[in-house]
Amino acid sequence: MPAKEHSNRPFLLAVSSHWVSLAGLALALTALISWMFVLPVHVRGHVGNPYIGILVFIMIPAIFFAGLGLIPLGIFLGRRRIKKGLAQAITDPRLALRRLAWFLGSATVLNLILGTQFTYRAVEHMESVQFCGQTCHVMTPEFSAFQNSPHSRLQCVDCHVAPGVEGWLASKVAGSRQLMAVVLNNYPRPIASALESDKLVPSNQTCEQCHWPDKFSGARLRVRLKYSDDEANTESQTVLTMLIGGNKVRGIHGSHFGGGVKIRFAAADRKRQTIPWVEYASATGQKREYLATDTTRESVKDLPIHEMQCVDCHNRPTHTFELPENAVDKALARGEIPV
Repeated sequence: MPAKEHSNRPFLLAVSSHWVSLAGLALALTALISWMFVLPVHVRGHVGNPYIGILVFIMIPAIFFAGLGLIPLGIFLGRRRIKKGLAQAITDPRLALRRLAWFLGSATVLNLILGTQFTYRAVEHMESVQFCGQTCHVMTPEFSAFQNSPHSRLQCVDCHVAPGVEGWLASKVAGSRQLMAVVLNNYPRPIASALESDKLVPSNQTCEQCHWPDKFSGARLRVRLKYSDDEANTESQTVLTMLIGGNKVRGIHGSHFGGGVKIRFAAADRKRQTIPWVEYASATGQKREYLATDTTRESVKDLPIHEMQCVDCHNRPTHTFELPENAVDKALARGEIPV
């Protein structure tokens, strides 16, 4: 067949003339079917782990466009083989249709099996604590602390991803950035806390989804055990009474998070350890300011202002890295180390 004739063949005949173009169709079909399995998870709002955005918005589209790119390449290679006499052109549309149907039918069956068995499980795994803590080796210390915390039964995303579309988008951006930092090996060492890096999800979108800071809790009794470094590991007890309060009752929560109470502060360092200015607003609208010694309003006007939230006091509710002495005291109290 002259080159001009087979260069104008219908698309069906052209695409079925080489395995590369058929593979391109299969890849494009794979991406579409994978998208059908993964996208509903996002549409229904079952979104959490930021790395799923890598799968949905980078990997699947990359496979799809790679498949589209292979189709014209396969057509070109097929025409070149025919032109050189290495293959015979397909002129029967029925033969081309059968070949295409057989190839894509097999690919569809394989994709359905993979999609139902592996894609869903991959999404489920990427939502798990094990994926965040064990797959990402960077988070090994945080994962170890998490396993021995009051929140060890929660998913990482319950605290680190805000609800709603805005939180979903932010998690995708953060996940992509974190993945690139790991791949390029330029992530910070040690990894800064979300509070320090100013990427903390506000506690009213995370902590307060389970905890109610305005709840009345009254007084709590705390007994702290300490062991001396003598031969007998002599035990001593410190008994504390903590007035938690809550709602309109004074106490730690009542004074800081009671109805209408709003506290703002300026931080002189990223870890928020030096606080030169505090503003307290009561439920009646009255305001009081507190300035540290040798501090003026002018000196703090350019500092970042934060509104007080749960994590300003409970700043290590899960990933607590204890000092060796405190860790040994707790292990002795629990009987994990013989006295």
